[in-house]
Amino acid sequence: MNITAPARQLIKDRIGLLRLLSAVPRSALAGLTLAMLGASLLPALTALAVAWLVAQVIDTAGAGSSLASVAWPMTVVGLLLTLDQITQSLLVPFRTWVAARVNGAVRQDIRQAVSARPGIEHLESQVVRDAAALPVENAYLFNMGAGAEGQLWLLTRFVGAVAAAAVVALHSPLGALAAFGFIFWQRSLLRRHYAGAIATGMVDTTHEGRAATYWSDLIATPNGAKELRLFGFGDWAVQRFYGHGKVPVRELSKVLLGAHRLHWTIFVLNALAVAVPFALLARLAVDGEIQPPALAAALGGVVAVARVLGAMGFEAFSIEAAVPQLAAVERLREFHATERSTLTHPRDPLPASNVRAPTIRFEDVYFCYPGQQTPVLAGLDVEIHPGESVALVGENGAGKTTLLKLLAGFYQPTAGRITADGQDIADLDPVAWRSRLAVIFQEFSRFELTALENVALAKLDHPDARRLASQAAAAASAAGLIDGLPRGWDTMLSRAFTDGVELSGGQWQRVALARALYGAAVGGEVLILDEPTASLDVDAEVALFDQLLQHAADATAIVVSHRFSTVRRAERIIVLAEGRVAEDGSHATLHAAGGTYARLYDLQANQFRHEPKVSGS
Repeated sequence: MNITAPARQLIKDRIGLLRLLSAVPRSALAGLTLAMLGASLLPALTALAVAWLVAQVIDTAGAGSSLASVAWPMTVVGLLLTLDQITQSLLVPFRTWVAARVNGAVRQDIRQAVSARPGIEHLESQVVRDAAALPVENAYLFNMGAGAEGQLWLLTRFVGAVAAAAVVALHSPLGALAAFGFIFWQRSLLRRHYAGAIATGMVDTTHEGRAATYWSDLIATPNGAKELRLFGFGDWAVQRFYGHGKVPVRELSKVLLGAHRLHWTIFVLNALAVAVPFALLARLAVDGEIQPPALAAALGGVVAVARVLGAMGFEAFSIEAAVPQLAAVERLREFHATERSTLTHPRDPLPASNVRAPTIRFEDVYFCYPGQQTPVLAGLDVEIHPGESVALVGENGAGKTTLLKLLAGFYQPTAGRITADGQDIADLDPVAWRSRLAVIFQEFSRFELTALENVALAKLDHPDARRLASQAAAAASAAGLIDGLPRGWDTMLSRAFTDGVELSGGQWQRVALARALYGAAVGGEVLILDEPTASLDVDAEVALFDQLLQHAADATAIVVSHRFSTVRRAERIIVLAEGRVAEDGSHATLHAAGGTYARLYDLQANQFRHEPKVSGS
């Protein structure tokens, strides 16, 4: 038997949905399957019980017996009808719980897949973002869990419909074929409509849903709401939210309303699924070829087929909506598996060195960000010696932060290589390499965690975490800040939590600095500071920078700063221009040379020197 390609794909998709149910505990899944199967078989059993009741009534009437003789079949029919109601009611919360379990597992798979790569360049890909967002967006309209449990529910209903059709076939094979065939036809029409409409419309609206979420967060969160009110663009922001949000809603409406337009066809097919078998059974009864109990069983079987399989449950939509989501999840899982297999290859250990920090070299490094043509770094050559304090200087866009991101392994050079003690860092275990870095980037994260967790993220399970965090906080001039919190180190740094507090920009920067210094204390040999004191005044920055260098005296320190009062304290200053090293030396050497560094330094120094003094009132 040859199976067409579309049929094979259909079977593959359905099996894929059922496999998602592996996220549900086996005992719970077995219970759900039995409950669904029982609910699907009850209509056929009820038809047989009604036939038994009819036979008992006829026998009782003929023998002149009392009504008590039919009590037992009446009780069975009543129990079956009651059990049907109970089962249907219990299935609703059970199915919802199963869908939630599946959705949770899918979200975990997605996050694992997008975090598989050591770098972050893939996260900037529109394809990856859309694929990652697809299965978790529109959670209230459709989701993977609803598709998976809906597929199981549909499968058990098919079993129930076949059982009911078998009851009909005992007395009229042609009637059973008509009942099942017309119902199957209408289900097929509905499935094709949902599959086609979803594939051509809803899948392409994922980016619109993400945009709507962005504008919703901007409108509803304090950070965005401040500027929204200050500049008065609230109405425009709401329109942007509405403009993006209405696209997926419009496409969903097309799918659902399109299904309603099919209802007349479906109504006719449902009517034929009942009318044709009823007519055939009526002819048999008139011809005396079927007795009343058998007629009751067959008629009940016809009704059972229509009821079990003909009802247009929402699972039909959920199943078809989950199929493109399933494909996206599978692509991400394959991506994850590929990355994991790559990472399981033995990585070179960091070469042993007779000094604590490694010698770092950028060897003819070129780099372009994904989707861009102009290189940010173009032939960069520089060597950073162990234990040096190095400041990176240059105009905006010169490549300072990019250099640090490459050193951290977030991106790979387009050409050239970066080495640690002669070994390409691309060949090193990224986790081990990053454990030797202590970093604060200009756009650092403000984690909604306790103060201790915010500082000690590099190694939360360190046995001496609190003491090391205290030392790091002192070096970052954050000790007074921590002492002033309501619960000290255990205070949540977010007003989203009870008794939580919100810090100012400067306070957050001190916490982030403490986080980097804690990282240096628990193994970080290279301290990377990207605009570490941008939120502080000049005097505080100078004092703090001296503390930082003293606290991390054994580490290599690489600092990016636009304030030359900080830069001049570094042992070595590297000036970047057009993606390569333009000048390299100490403050005294570079200033005496009268080049770019001297010009930038004097420009900033003159600005402060000629600021008018404000007289006291």
